[in-house]
Amino acid sequence: MTGFRISDSGVSEVVGEMLMIGLAIVLISVFASVLGNFLPAAHDPAVTILLTREEDTITLWHKGGDWARTEDLTVVVGNDTFRKSFTQQVSDFAMVPEKDTFRLGSNITVRTGLTFTGDETISLVTPRARIFSGTVRV
Repeated sequence: MTGFRISDSGVSEVVGEMLMIGLAIVLISVFASVLGNFLPAAHDPAVTILLTREEDTITLWHKGGDWARTEDLTVVVGNDTFRKSFTQQVSDFAMVPEKDTFRLGSNITVRTGLTFTGDETISLVTPRARIFSGTVRV
């Protein structure tokens, strides 16, 4: 073949770019897998709570620790024979002050409508964990 000259100069540029893209993909995946180990793990809130009672009403006072979203909180009252739950959507559940979070200085007041006999357990739970559990003393 006369008059034609075969040039392979474009091939080396394409191969070089493909190698660089492959190297970038490998490095990104290695960094992503390594950096994933350094992210902090989600933890359940740790709260110090004071429980007070007046007749059929209980109050949970936030005395220290983490905050929790009010919409996630459920107060469970019960013993071996019954169990009753109260959430923010129930009119017997009052958050003071009315905020979106249960934090230091806040309290939750629940009118249970129950006569306490002394064997009831009061629990404050989130969808992930029980953050408080206490027994009512008569």
